[in-house]
Amino acid sequence: MITSVFQVLVKSQYRIEMDKALNGKILSGHAFRNLTMKTIVGCFFSCLEDCLCMSFQICQNTECQLLSSNRFQSPSALHAMTGCSYYDMVPNSFGLTNSASCTRIPECRKNPCQNGANYVSLTPTDYTTPRYKCLCSPGYAGNLCQYMVRSCRGYMNGNRVRGKYKVFDDDMNLFEVFCDFELNTTMTWTLVQSYEQRVKDTFKFKAYIVDFPIHQDSPRWDSYRLSKSRMQSIQDNSSKLRVTCKYDTDGLVYRDYLQVTKKEIDILTFKNRTQCPLVELIDVRGQSCSNCTAFLTQWDYILHSDSFYAANRNCQFRLTGGKRCTTLSGTYTEDNFGYYGCINTAHRCSSSETATTQTWLGSN
Repeated sequence: MITSVFQVLVKSQYRIEMDKALNGKILSGHAFRNLTMKTIVGCFFSCLEDCLCMSFQICQNTECQLLSSNRFQSPSALHAMTGCSYYDMVPNSFGLTNSASCTRIPECRKNPCQNGANYVSLTPTDYTTPRYKCLCSPGYAGNLCQYMVRSCRGYMNGNRVRGKYKVFDDDMNLFEVFCDFELNTTMTWTLVQSYEQRVKDTFKFKAYIVDFPIHQDSPRWDSYRLSKSRMQSIQDNSSKLRVTCKYDTDGLVYRDYLQVTKKEIDILTFKNRTQCPLVELIDVRGQSCSNCTAFLTQWDYILHSDSFYAANRNCQFRLTGGKRCTTLSGTYTEDNFGYYGCINTAHRCSSSETATTQTWLGSN
């Protein structure tokens, strides 16, 4: 028995040091499994076989408690308790050094990951190294892949690399979206629409209150929009709206940029021709203001800003130098962030036929 235990410990990534037990101590609030065990070694092996187990404790000599954390990860959880002893799972440097000369034993008898995910064992470098990493199936996230992702916000704690990801809609259909992750904040954005100037008329009279999906299963910059139901699913997990210009070529730029809370503008229900909602930030051609009112309108046409009506409605953001366009039917003023009945090429969204306008829903 002693020989077989020694062989297992050599091949394992962890060991116990019985003489370093913390007698009269427990790690409170982290026990996930209670077993009846008569020996410390037996409790250790139960912990070793369960990838969720980071340490263990024995109370009243027979109650083995497997713990999902340890005193290094959760130092404030260590408390005094008569009749109990706490044990660390010690990274086995001896076993790792000699790993080339022996076959490492499989340590987890049960896959700890959920929703069809697989896992890989991690080599411990210190007491805080997780014992495993779940490889989540598309559309799932979390350390156990326990969360179904409904928007890019579900990936906010991942690698935070912008690009295409999978999310679920309310009908449990998996589809692809484009995600953007802000630097130095937890803000995460999901693209819901993008189009080039050359196809502006396709979107001009398609307010967000209208269901108008275009290429919704594959995000693209030139002509793309999610269905209203998918937008709603994403908006249920979002708190803000933003509009960007030429993100596909320039990345995130705050010149010609709009950001507003969902509380002020719910684009799926918003109808306005007279009011000045409060925006967090608006910039048009380098003229900007933050936490101010701006004229944003949506009716039977798509959401956009109109510089002429901003002054007429006594909005705080009043754009100067706006362009006027004269046609046979009358004179019109510059449109920004959408509609584009009157185009000013100094506005980045309408600077050329291939300039793009993006709409995003996001949260932190």
